[in-house]
Amino acid sequence: MRHIIYGPPGTGKTHTLLGHIEKFLETTPPDQIGYFTFSKNAAQEGKERAAIKFKLSLLDDLPYFQTLHAFCFNQLGINKNQVMQPKHYRELSEKMEIELDFNQKQDEDYDGVFYSTDPYIQMINLARSKELDPIKFYHLTNNSKISLNKLQIIVEELERYKEQNGLIDFPDMLEKFLDSGEAPRLRVMFVDEAQDLSLIQWRLVKKIEEKSQDSYISGDDDQAIYKWNGAHVNTFINLEGERTILQQSQRVPQKPFALANKLIKRVTNRVEKEWLPKEDEGSVQRCNTLHDINFKQGKWLVLAQANYMLPEIGNILDEKNLYWQRRNSTPAIKNLYTIIQKWNELRTGVPLSYSDCKKIFNKMSKNWDKKLFKSMIKDGFYDIDTLKEKYGLQTEAEWYEALDELGDQHITKIRKLIDSGEDLTKNPRIKISTIHGVKGNERENVVVTTDLAGAAFDEYQKNSDDMNRLFYVACTRTEKNLYIIEPQTRKAYNL
Repeated sequence: MRHIIYGPPGTGKTHTLLGHIEKFLETTPPDQIGYFTFSKNAAQEGKERAAIKFKLSLLDDLPYFQTLHAFCFNQLGINKNQVMQPKHYRELSEKMEIELDFNQKQDEDYDGVFYSTDPYIQMINLARSKELDPIKFYHLTNNSKISLNKLQIIVEELERYKEQNGLIDFPDMLEKFLDSGEAPRLRVMFVDEAQDLSLIQWRLVKKIEEKSQDSYISGDDDQAIYKWNGAHVNTFINLEGERTILQQSQRVPQKPFALANKLIKRVTNRVEKEWLPKEDEGSVQRCNTLHDINFKQGKWLVLAQANYMLPEIGNILDEKNLYWQRRNSTPAIKNLYTIIQKWNELRTGVPLSYSDCKKIFNKMSKNWDKKLFKSMIKDGFYDIDTLKEKYGLQTEAEWYEALDELGDQHITKIRKLIDSGEDLTKNPRIKISTIHGVKGNERENVVVTTDLAGAAFDEYQKNSDDMNRLFYVACTRTEKNLYIIEPQTRKAYNL
């Protein structure tokens, strides 16, 4: 039997799924339960929770707690040497005499699996996720940045290269499993974030589901913001089964909830849901610019529709002497401040390892004799007196004088941040991100900018559903206060 769980923002959708898994584990062998997610971290969370509660082996007892791509990878018996890697795209690029962007990213779904950031490879993969021929898909999208002639060459040469070298790429895994893979017989299968499944992934889910006695498919069509990446939300909307709507948000306060609900009701095709905010009233405040917001206290998310908008947001935060970071990246200042801390420890008499001394040395241009530094033993520890007497250190000055290689700009910025009370030993209180990049995150204070990139604005004018969902997701990240920045350009979302 198929159970469908709709989880509006903050209602504990994943927590609910994991609760169902725990109940099944009381009576069901763990290798008869499948838990499929999009992120490796989410799969690992479910796996660890089950392993701890029921004293199971992470390595052996839960073989089907994984991402969909990892499932195909394992069921087909593939190893990472059979999968297209950066070196293969580089070789293909040279062979075709067509430049490809082979600065690959490792996909979070599975270790050793890579996908290309090149726009041509991305278009090919997106077409395949929609089960379309790439050339036909090109004509449907009318992408002016893609050359049809170049696309045709890459499509042909990529397939030839893979065949000649016995390799597969990311989409091949799903296609090969659908063609020849054998799904395990499961007592129950769980799928999280189903609104983000592509058409080919839906085929995979249904193939596994055919051999499962029960299934629990969880998601929220209102939070379907990855259509650009192949997600097919209409399949989830039209899915038949026993429906449950989680009704109580533990995150979203009343006033942001009211605004978000107005936005989502603009969507023409959706599953109607009644859900409740938490008791806190919260606030919605409208500001002319980011300069109008007092960021001095609390934790913040600052959100924009497009990546190219983030540097300007960072510049404004810098002008306000604020400590911030882009999502999932460590700010350079934090790494530099670690060196400053080590220098301060050294000045107070704490011996440092060679490794820490080298980091300090690299930030000094004139205060340490290079020849004497090279005579240090790499497994030794050194106090400041020893460094001055034997190894060429020539200063005990304050960090902003001694560590001159930090650069005037960084020195000035760090001193201002310290003076303003920021704790540079911790992760920044303020994160900036695109709305797409922040799904699943939440903060006490959320700032939403409303300007749109040109292509996004054009699409918004034709059909507003995707943009309504996107800003619904943005507004429901807040735990307390929501700040709306008025449009700075003529191309903006009507919030």
